[in-house]
Amino acid sequence: MTNILQQNSVFASTQINLADLGLHQLAYVRPSVIDNQHVWSIHNAAGATVGAAPTREQAVGAILQNNLTPHFVN
Repeated sequence: MTNILQQNSVFASTQINLADLGLHQLAYVRPSVIDNQHVWSIHNAAGATVGAAPTREQAVGAILQNNLTPHFVN
């Protein structure tokens, strides 16, 4: 019997490119420190920082205001 991961090894071993999955559709936030201030940085799917906000709620608000789907990273 063939293991499903072996059958799909191309998918299991291929690096996921988030930019291809939704560069213009999603953004993620994560805690960061900028100029010694704790902020929530906002990143596009490719990982580029596109903004920052003092609170998580404000970061999510900025994402939603730009018609993107927010995701959270620890």
